[in-house]
Amino acid sequence: MRRRWSKVGWVWIVLVSWLAQQAAARPLDLTDPSPRWIEVHFEVSPADEPGSLDQEWSAPRPGYLEPDPGSSPVALRIRIPADQIESHLRSIGTDAIVGSFSEFVWTLDPETGHVLEAAMTGRVRERLRFGPIRASAQVEIRVEMTTSARAGFEPGHGIMGVNTNRFCVPDHSRAHCVGVDPVRFDPTRGYVNAVGSVSARTPLAEIRAFSPLGEVKFLERAAPETETVVSGTSQAKALCSEAFDDPCGVNLGGES
Repeated sequence: MRRRWSKVGWVWIVLVSWLAQQAAARPLDLTDPSPRWIEVHFEVSPADEPGSLDQEWSAPRPGYLEPDPGSSPVALRIRIPADQIESHLRSIGTDAIVGSFSEFVWTLDPETGHVLEAAMTGRVRERLRFGPIRASAQVEIRVEMTTSARAGFEPGHGIMGVNTNRFCVPDHSRAHCVGVDPVRFDPTRGYVNAVGSVSARTPLAEIRAFSPLGEVKFLERAAPETETVVSGTSQAKALCSEAFDDPCGVNLGGES
Protein backbone atom coordinates (compact mmCIF):
# COMPACT_ATOMS: atom_id res chain seq x y z
CA MET A 1 0.00 0.00 0.00
CA ARG A 2 2.78 2.39 0.88
CA ARG A 3 4.50 1.78 -2.47
CA ARG A 4 1.26 2.36 -4.43
CA TRP A 5 0.62 5.72 -2.74
CA SER A 6 4.22 6.68 -3.50
CA LYS A 7 3.59 6.15 -7.22
CA VAL A 8 0.35 8.12 -7.05
CA GLY A 9 2.21 10.94 -5.31
CA TRP A 10 4.80 11.09 -8.08
CA VAL A 11 2.06 11.14 -10.72
CA TRP A 12 0.50 14.16 -9.01
CA ILE A 13 3.86 15.92 -8.79
CA VAL A 14 4.51 15.38 -12.50
CA LEU A 15 0.98 16.50 -13.41
CA VAL A 16 1.15 19.65 -11.30
CA SER A 17 4.56 20.49 -12.76
CA TRP A 18 3.26 20.01 -16.30
CA LEU A 19 0.20 22.16 -15.64
CA ALA A 20 2.40 24.91 -14.18
CA GLN A 21 4.60 24.88 -17.28
CA GLN A 22 1.55 25.05 -19.54
CA ALA A 23 0.11 27.98 -17.58
CA ALA A 24 3.40 29.86 -17.78
CA ALA A 25 3.55 29.31 -21.55
CA ARG A 26 0.16 30.80 -22.48
CA PRO A 27 0.19 33.01 -25.60
CA LEU A 28 0.27 36.73 -24.88
CA ASP A 29 -3.20 38.21 -24.44
CA LEU A 30 -3.29 41.44 -26.45
CA THR A 31 -6.76 42.23 -25.08
CA ASP A 32 -5.19 42.80 -21.66
CA PRO A 33 -3.31 46.13 -21.68
CA SER A 34 -2.17 45.95 -18.07
CA PRO A 35 1.59 46.57 -17.70
CA ARG A 36 3.46 43.34 -16.97
CA TRP A 37 6.52 41.25 -17.73
CA ILE A 38 6.20 38.65 -20.48
CA GLU A 39 8.43 36.07 -22.17
CA VAL A 40 10.00 36.61 -25.59
CA HIS A 41 11.38 33.71 -27.67
CA PHE A 42 13.40 34.45 -30.83
CA GLU A 43 13.53 32.10 -33.81
CA VAL A 44 17.19 31.12 -34.29
CA SER A 45 17.46 29.27 -37.58
CA PRO A 46 20.93 29.40 -39.23
CA ALA A 47 21.98 32.83 -40.50
CA ASP A 48 22.37 31.51 -44.05
CA GLU A 49 18.70 30.38 -44.08
CA PRO A 50 16.76 33.61 -43.47
CA GLY A 51 13.67 32.18 -45.18
CA SER A 52 13.48 29.25 -42.76
CA LEU A 53 10.56 29.87 -40.40
CA ASP A 54 9.37 28.41 -37.09
CA GLN A 55 12.16 25.86 -36.69
CA GLU A 56 14.38 26.54 -33.66
CA TRP A 57 13.64 28.83 -30.73
CA SER A 58 15.83 30.61 -28.22
CA ALA A 59 15.58 30.49 -24.46
CA PRO A 60 13.06 33.02 -23.06
CA ARG A 61 14.05 36.66 -22.69
CA PRO A 62 12.10 39.19 -20.62
CA GLY A 63 9.94 41.84 -22.22
CA TYR A 64 7.78 44.52 -20.61
CA LEU A 65 4.31 45.12 -22.07
CA GLU A 66 2.55 48.44 -21.57
CA PRO A 67 0.16 50.77 -23.42
CA ASP A 68 1.98 53.04 -25.88
CA PRO A 69 1.29 56.58 -24.64
CA GLY A 70 2.17 58.13 -27.98
CA SER A 71 -0.38 56.25 -30.10
CA SER A 72 -4.03 56.91 -30.93
CA PRO A 73 -5.94 54.65 -30.82
CA VAL A 74 -3.88 53.10 -28.07
CA ALA A 75 -1.42 50.46 -29.23
CA LEU A 76 0.62 48.13 -27.05
CA ARG A 77 4.36 48.44 -26.64
CA ILE A 78 6.74 45.62 -25.73
CA ARG A 79 10.15 46.78 -24.49
CA ILE A 80 12.88 44.13 -24.55
CA PRO A 81 15.78 45.27 -22.33
CA ALA A 82 18.89 46.42 -24.15
CA ASP A 83 21.28 44.15 -22.26
CA GLN A 84 19.05 41.17 -23.06
CA ILE A 85 19.23 41.98 -26.76
CA GLU A 86 23.01 42.22 -26.54
CA SER A 87 23.10 38.85 -24.78
CA HIS A 88 20.81 37.26 -27.37
CA LEU A 89 22.92 38.55 -30.24
CA ARG A 90 26.09 37.21 -28.67
CA SER A 91 24.40 33.84 -28.13
CA ILE A 92 23.86 33.53 -31.90
CA GLY A 93 27.40 34.58 -32.79
CA THR A 94 27.08 38.35 -33.23
CA ASP A 95 29.76 40.42 -31.46
CA ALA A 96 27.47 43.03 -29.87
CA ILE A 97 29.24 45.94 -28.20
CA VAL A 98 28.30 46.07 -24.50
CA GLY A 99 26.32 49.17 -23.59
CA SER A 100 25.71 50.28 -27.18
CA PHE A 101 22.17 49.02 -27.77
CA SER A 102 18.81 50.65 -27.28
CA GLU A 103 15.83 48.68 -26.07
CA PHE A 104 14.18 46.55 -28.76
CA VAL A 105 10.74 48.16 -28.91
CA TRP A 106 7.76 46.47 -30.56
CA THR A 107 4.52 48.36 -31.13
CA LEU A 108 1.46 46.22 -31.86
CA ASP A 109 -2.12 47.01 -32.78
CA PRO A 110 -4.19 44.94 -30.32
CA GLU A 111 -7.19 44.92 -32.68
CA THR A 112 -5.51 43.55 -35.80
CA GLY A 113 -2.37 41.95 -34.34
CA HIS A 114 -0.20 43.89 -36.80
CA VAL A 115 3.28 44.97 -35.76
CA LEU A 116 3.24 48.69 -36.47
CA GLU A 117 6.96 48.94 -35.83
CA ALA A 118 9.78 46.92 -34.28
CA ALA A 119 13.01 48.89 -33.99
CA MET A 120 16.33 49.17 -32.21
CA THR A 121 19.84 50.53 -32.70
CA GLY A 122 23.27 49.45 -31.55
CA ARG A 123 26.83 48.63 -32.55
CA VAL A 124 28.45 45.31 -33.44
CA ARG A 125 32.04 44.37 -34.20
CA GLU A 126 32.66 42.84 -37.63
CA ARG A 127 35.76 41.16 -38.98
CA LEU A 128 36.54 42.75 -42.35
CA ARG A 129 38.71 41.56 -45.22
CA PHE A 130 40.37 43.68 -47.89
CA GLY A 131 42.22 41.16 -50.05
CA PRO A 132 45.07 39.87 -47.86
CA ILE A 133 44.38 42.47 -45.14
CA ARG A 134 42.34 41.50 -42.11
CA ALA A 135 40.80 44.08 -39.77
CA SER A 136 37.86 44.64 -37.45
CA ALA A 137 35.53 47.60 -37.14
CA GLN A 138 32.55 48.71 -35.10
CA VAL A 139 29.42 48.83 -37.25
CA GLU A 140 26.40 50.95 -36.37
CA ILE A 141 23.16 49.09 -37.04
CA ARG A 142 19.51 50.07 -37.10
CA VAL A 143 16.74 47.45 -37.24
CA GLU A 144 13.30 48.38 -38.59
CA MET A 145 10.51 45.84 -39.17
CA THR A 146 6.75 45.62 -39.59
CA THR A 147 4.00 43.22 -40.66
CA SER A 148 2.30 45.72 -42.96
CA ALA A 149 4.45 44.99 -46.03
CA ARG A 150 6.36 42.12 -47.59
CA ALA A 151 10.14 42.04 -47.65
CA GLY A 152 12.78 39.75 -49.06
CA PHE A 153 16.45 38.98 -49.44
CA GLU A 154 19.00 38.32 -52.15
CA PRO A 155 21.22 35.48 -50.92
CA GLY A 156 24.94 35.17 -51.49
CA HIS A 157 25.95 38.80 -51.31
CA GLY A 158 28.85 40.08 -49.26
CA ILE A 159 30.97 43.13 -48.71
CA MET A 160 34.50 43.32 -47.34
CA GLY A 161 34.38 39.67 -46.35
CA VAL A 162 31.10 39.99 -44.43
CA ASN A 163 28.37 37.69 -45.74
CA THR A 164 24.96 39.32 -45.90
CA ASN A 165 21.51 38.60 -47.28
CA ARG A 166 20.84 41.90 -48.97
CA PHE A 167 17.39 43.40 -48.32
CA CYS A 168 14.99 43.70 -51.25
CA VAL A 169 11.30 44.26 -51.96
CA PRO A 170 9.88 41.30 -53.90
CA ASP A 171 8.21 42.15 -57.21
CA HIS A 172 8.27 40.90 -60.79
CA SER A 173 11.34 42.99 -61.65
CA ARG A 174 13.48 41.40 -58.91
CA ALA A 175 13.96 37.84 -60.11
CA HIS A 176 16.54 37.00 -57.44
CA CYS A 177 14.58 38.47 -54.53
CA VAL A 178 13.28 35.73 -52.22
CA GLY A 179 10.11 37.02 -50.60
CA VAL A 180 9.27 36.42 -46.94
CA ASP A 181 5.65 36.97 -45.98
CA PRO A 182 4.92 38.83 -42.74
CA VAL A 183 2.64 37.14 -40.22
CA ARG A 184 0.56 39.27 -37.89
CA PHE A 185 0.27 38.22 -34.24
CA ASP A 186 -1.41 34.82 -33.85
CA PRO A 187 -3.33 34.87 -30.53
CA THR A 188 -3.45 31.06 -30.40
CA ARG A 189 0.36 30.74 -30.33
CA GLY A 190 1.78 34.16 -29.56
CA TYR A 191 3.66 33.88 -32.87
CA VAL A 192 4.47 36.82 -35.12
CA ASN A 193 6.83 37.39 -38.03
CA ALA A 194 7.72 41.01 -38.71
CA VAL A 195 9.92 41.60 -41.75
CA GLY A 196 12.29 44.42 -42.59
CA SER A 197 15.91 45.41 -42.67
CA VAL A 198 19.12 45.90 -40.78
CA SER A 199 20.95 49.01 -41.97
CA ALA A 200 24.67 48.71 -41.22
CA ARG A 201 27.08 51.61 -41.55
CA THR A 202 30.88 51.50 -41.45
CA PRO A 203 33.35 54.34 -42.17
CA LEU A 204 33.80 52.87 -45.67
CA ALA A 205 30.40 51.58 -46.71
CA GLU A 206 26.72 51.28 -45.82
CA ILE A 207 24.62 48.21 -46.55
CA ARG A 208 21.01 47.20 -45.97
CA ALA A 209 20.46 43.54 -45.14
CA PHE A 210 17.37 41.46 -44.42
CA SER A 211 16.64 41.32 -40.69
CA PRO A 212 16.39 37.87 -39.06
CA LEU A 213 15.13 39.32 -35.76
CA GLY A 214 11.42 39.71 -36.49
CA GLU A 215 10.24 36.16 -35.92
CA VAL A 216 9.28 35.78 -32.27
CA LYS A 217 6.80 34.23 -29.84
CA PHE A 218 5.33 36.44 -27.13
CA LEU A 219 4.09 34.43 -24.14
CA GLU A 220 2.51 35.23 -20.81
CA ARG A 221 4.36 34.27 -17.67
CA ALA A 222 3.31 33.71 -14.08
CA ALA A 223 3.31 36.95 -12.10
CA PRO A 224 6.34 37.12 -9.77
CA GLU A 225 6.18 38.46 -6.26
CA THR A 226 8.18 41.57 -7.16
CA GLU A 227 8.87 43.38 -10.43
CA THR A 228 11.19 46.26 -11.20
CA VAL A 229 11.37 48.69 -14.11
CA VAL A 230 14.46 50.90 -14.39
CA SER A 231 15.04 53.58 -17.03
CA GLY A 232 18.41 54.52 -18.47
CA THR A 233 20.99 53.37 -21.03
CA SER A 234 21.74 49.73 -21.78
CA GLN A 235 24.97 50.00 -19.77
CA ALA A 236 22.86 51.08 -16.77
CA LYS A 237 20.07 48.56 -17.30
CA ALA A 238 17.45 50.46 -19.30
CA LEU A 239 14.84 47.89 -18.33
CA CYS A 240 15.27 44.96 -15.98
CA SER A 241 13.27 42.41 -14.04
CA GLU A 242 14.03 40.95 -10.64
CA ALA A 243 11.74 38.08 -11.63
CA PHE A 244 14.16 36.68 -14.22
CA ASP A 245 17.44 34.91 -13.54
CA ASP A 246 19.46 38.00 -14.49
CA PRO A 247 18.63 40.42 -11.62
CA CYS A 248 18.73 44.18 -11.91
CA GLY A 249 22.18 45.72 -11.57
CA VAL A 250 24.36 42.67 -12.29
CA ASN A 251 25.65 40.57 -15.18
CA LEU A 252 25.27 43.11 -17.94
CA GLY A 253 27.41 41.13 -20.33
CA GLY A 254 25.26 38.05 -20.92
CA GLU A 255 26.69 35.22 -23.02
CA SER A 256 30.14 35.63 -24.50
